[in-house]
Amino acid sequence: MADAALLAIRWTHAIAAVAWVGGGIFYWFVLRPAIRRGALSPEAARFAGVEFGKIVMLAMWTLVVTGGALVFARLSEPTSTVPYGVVLAVKVSLSVWMFFLARDRRVRPPASGAPAGRIRALVGALGHVNMTVILGVIIFLLSDVLRLLVERGLAN
Repeated sequence: MADAALLAIRWTHAIAAVAWVGGGIFYWFVLRPAIRRGALSPEAARFAGVEFGKIVMLAMWTLVVTGGALVFARLSEPTSTVPYGVVLAVKVSLSVWMFFLARDRRVRPPASGAPAGRIRALVGALGHVNMTVILGVIIFLLSDVLRLLVERGLAN
């Protein structure tokens, strides 16, 4: 029974992560270009943003709850090694950064007299949607690294 519960927790964790990161990728490559070209009405764009925001909040809470359960379960196993703990700490840190970016969705007007140029363009390019997608993809990669470390631990 415990294995079935852990499987359900892992599955729920994965679905929440895929929904959030996949939605961000959809926004990045489909919705944002449609908005910029005027192919989507402002009302539809606002509606999509509000609804996706609800999905992000649900995904965040799901990831926090299921992630906590998974960390506890994994760290209590003998396959948990120092490298596993380090990679897990990096993954959790990047997740916290991603959560912070998602919670900090307020639009701020540009500061008066702010310098234009490459730095400002870089900051704009790494805005919260872009950065959450980048972080999400990195976190998925780290999940696979963690799985590899567990598999190596089981083989030994």
